Amino acid sequence: MGDGDYYEEDDWNNEDWNQPLYLLVLVACASFYFQALVTEERFVPALNVISKAFKISDDVAGATLMAAGASSPEMFSAFVSVFITHSALGIGTVVGSEIFNQLVITAFAIYASKNQRLILDPTSIMRDVIFYGLSLLCFYNSLTDRRVVDDDGTAYVFVSKFDAALLVGCYVLYVIVCAKYDMILSFLNIKTAKDTDEDGQHYEAFDEQLEGGIVKTQLSLSSVVSMPFVRSCGGREPTQNFIDSLDEEDDKSIGSTSSTVTELFAEKDGMACRSCHGFKPTKFLMDNIAPNNGAIEGINEIQRDANGTHLYLWQRSTFYDKARIGMNAWFLRYVTFSNGKVTSVPVRHGSDVMDEDTIIFPHFKSFDVDETRLMIKMTTMKRDYVLLAPTRAHLNAAMPCFEESLDRNTVETDKEHDFLSEPHESLISFPKGMSIIQLFFSTITFPLKAVIHFTIPDVRNKSSLSPTVRASVAIIACILALVVGSYAMVESLEDVGAILNIPPSIIGVTLSAAGTSLPNLVSSTCAARLGLGNMAIANVFGSNTFNILIGLGLPWLLYTIMYDDYYSDLPAGRINESMIVMVVALALFLVLVFQSGFVLVKWHAWLFGILYVGFIVNTFAQTY
Repeated sequence: MGDGDYYEEDDWNNEDWNQPLYLLVLVACASFYFQALVTEERFVPALNVISKAFKISDDVAGATLMAAGASSPEMFSAFVSVFITHSALGIGTVVGSEIFNQLVITAFAIYASKNQRLILDPTSIMRDVIFYGLSLLCFYNSLTDRRVVDDDGTAYVFVSKFDAALLVGCYVLYVIVCAKYDMILSFLNIKTAKDTDEDGQHYEAFDEQLEGGIVKTQLSLSSVVSMPFVRSCGGREPTQNFIDSLDEEDDKSIGSTSSTVTELFAEKDGMACRSCHGFKPTKFLMDNIAPNNGAIEGINEIQRDANGTHLYLWQRSTFYDKARIGMNAWFLRYVTFSNGKVTSVPVRHGSDVMDEDTIIFPHFKSFDVDETRLMIKMTTMKRDYVLLAPTRAHLNAAMPCFEESLDRNTVETDKEHDFLSEPHESLISFPKGMSIIQLFFSTITFPLKAVIHFTIPDVRNKSSLSPTVRASVAIIACILALVVGSYAMVESLEDVGAILNIPPSIIGVTLSAAGTSLPNLVSSTCAARLGLGNMAIANVFGSNTFNILIGLGLPWLLYTIMYDDYYSDLPAGRINESMIVMVVALALFLVLVFQSGFVLVKWHAWLFGILYVGFIVNTFAQTY
């Protein structure tokens, strides 16, 4: 078997390894962080630009390019393991990520959701669950050919060209179903969450010719049954996920914001944050991963003064709107409505705000409101802006301001927002007001950030090059960076395993899987905080499907084509046990959602968390 023999447990000892353990651990952690930064800060925005340039639909882009971006650490670790190190760490990383995603990320999404009660849309969830189940069947089929080829009786898995092609072909079918899913549901006469929504509202300004040649701008209001702009922002998201219990109390005063709006002036610096009585470890962890409304200073304030109305709104990033979820998909802006002009800055007190951080929105003649999901879309000549209100009170306060601003800022200026760029924090900046811990972490990670900043173009910055050229260069640079990062991760973790006498498959299914899945954990938690918990859960199964069918299937297929032979560097080992865990986790999820009517609650999260801890303990217990 050549290289395959190297990874048997009997051969594992630390006598031949001179690298200090702590240094290997630091390299592994640095590679995790490096890959996460490359993926989220460079790779995903570039893929988003390419998707728009070639006019790829949201569903297809989400299932192909954006899925590849989000799951790139797992996929590249598999490529490195198959073609370079010839170890089992790649498959271990993918299998471990499957289990981590389904149990840990689902648990965090439940806890991050408003009221810790997550409503699921059966149509979107079941599509991804069914294909995940199908991917497990194809995966099991590819592992059935096992042969003993060594004198010590060790069995190895032989993956054929047909087995690998079946995995990739199944994903092609998944992409087709995603692209035609609305048509399929319509043919089967199945209603979705968006089909049962209340009508949205469309506001539009138009000019009316009066007597004497006077032109007067009028406002028209009409109902909109379907609003496509919410599709990529949670169009199938049950509306209950956007509203928390305090917002339900605010609903009693809809139409009048006097009970929820504080009249503040420049001299008054009061804050209206919700307080948390007592220290709760789970809430503390969630707030540090993805702050909720109550954890962000001043977000619940709505200020009215002589200069206009000021309030916080979440804005959808145009460089992440093809992705299902993402850490940077939404960013918070302090929006000011003044004399028909709409501007925004990153923070409320803008004395230190640079001009490039200020957005002056172009004039607009129409906007749409999805009152059930607290979303507003501004339609301008250059692009659309999608905004999300933190609470019902914010939406009530913002809607009259948008009405007043309709087509009043009609003069285009050079200071208006450049739709080809977007304000964002530079990787090498040191934001003011950081704690000692944040400053320390920013300092030790600065070299990695600097490498990315100076070697990989950021498509969100202004440039004389066309967006497509910038994105193409960025994608090539990202792929090279991810290969290097994955190689460093695989080599360092294999060396850690050699020192600790842990096989690569075990290192992959535990440490490597958790490290590569952390970006998805943060992204899903952020999405659930905003009310997109259903999308976060669907993304779990979508990512798992991609990891198996493409993350493993594609490198296996390329290997069998290039060498015209089976892929056989994979010891059978404990693959059966991992398969059982994945199948049991999927079956448990189905039982819980069917029993609860597609509602996930807090005790479900605890159950998923306990199961994952049990899985990790059992894995290491069997190793030693």
